[in-house]
Amino acid sequence: MEEKATSLDVDRRELGSATKDRTRFQKVLHSCVRSEGIDTQGSVLIVGGSFEDIDVLRKVGFRRMTLTNLQDLADFKLPHMDGVELSELNADAEDMQIADGSYDLVLAHEVLHHCRSPHKALLEMLRVSRRHVIILEPNDSLLMHAFVKLRFSFPYELPAVISHNFQEGGVRNSCVPNYIFRWNERDIYQTTASDIPESEFSLFIRRYWDFNVDKDELALRTHTRIGSFTRIMGPGLFVACLHGFQAVVNRLPWLGGQGNKFFGCITKHDGLKPWLVRENGRIAYNQSYEKR
Repeated sequence: MEEKATSLDVDRRELGSATKDRTRFQKVLHSCVRSEGIDTQGSVLIVGGSFEDIDVLRKVGFRRMTLTNLQDLADFKLPHMDGVELSELNADAEDMQIADGSYDLVLAHEVLHHCRSPHKALLEMLRVSRRHVIILEPNDSLLMHAFVKLRFSFPYELPAVISHNFQEGGVRNSCVPNYIFRWNERDIYQTTASDIPESEFSLFIRRYWDFNVDKDELALRTHTRIGSFTRIMGPGLFVACLHGFQAVVNRLPWLGGQGNKFFGCITKHDGLKPWLVRENGRIAYNQSYEKR
């Protein structure tokens, strides 16, 4: 393409979700990159990716990105950005058909809860990644459980299907609303430890509030008590109240940790577990470990 751009305003056609403010996600991702020593010059696979994902990663410093999606991406025009390599491929998050260790970083932004098996998708991400896996998903917390019970949130994601004219947006991008699987640190640790029991790994976890909704999206949430509040207060004032609430509680450690967003980064390390050794190119039990 001849035209050049420094942002994605030239072409906002999405590959999976509506345009949203991802400033807070960008800040947490930037903090993770610094903390975990992630090489921004490495290759990145964005599972179920969107143009907004490209924009966020570009701002953090990544330059080599590949988008995957269930749908055929042939009709989508990737934007041109100086110094950034972009490509796309058709892949199923739960069965990617990509070779082991093909990408330095594999990232999925609010994708796993649209899978029939979120854990299977995470295992695929771990397999395809050489070093890092990052997910952003709904957070599993006491307050979020209470919100669902009090009908301020709904266990199934109906608005996504409604906003796609009842044709897609649900489980595996179908018209069936997906169950909102919420993650916590124990889930991600146990899934990773079960998948790579031979190797050491570390986790970077952040939980926070980010009510990334606008007036139009609020209008779709008639199946919760939020609809009653927006009818009384008006959607604009309600969104402003949500933003004010998150600005305050994100500064308070316990309340911030009860937030609606779960950011998790898994870093795979080269070393084996201390009870294992490499012998003649194979992994064996380290019998000297019993003497410690």
